[in-house]
Amino acid sequence: MRLWDWALTVYARPAVAEACLNLQDGHGQNVPYLLWAAWAAGEGRTADAKAAARLMRAWDAEVGAPLRGVRRALKPARDGVADEAREALREAIKGVELKGERVLLESLEALCSPPGEPIALIDGLKAAAEASGDPPRTTALARLADALA
Repeated sequence: MRLWDWALTVYARPAVAEACLNLQDGHGQNVPYLLWAAWAAGEGRTADAKAAARLMRAWDAEVGAPLRGVRRALKPARDGVADEAREALREAIKGVELKGERVLLESLEALCSPPGEPIALIDGLKAAAEASGDPPRTTALARLADALA
């Protein structure tokens, strides 16, 4: 299964979304990157972890985090701005943010080898987190691995 389709399917599970957002907001992790790592582990695909981490960090710093920041800034009501207009803009930004996540996922997928022998999800998540240079606590990664299993 292609990474984008897989990511949409698993992220729709409440426990997966909750675990991902905990890793993002509580540990500064990049959700698409972690989903890529889990998908790659499950598919037995390999990639240059450092190249993938560099790609993710640059994309997140220049595209992902700024879009997320704008979307979040538009969530509360603002004096002098009609709620309907603000919410419409927020939804438009949300759509662009999702498209950006797709571009990142497709770029990460392109770094991968063909499918092979799967590895444990937790091992794939730990390796990706380690390559990112700022791994979260193992318990937070284990929560995501359990939600994905």
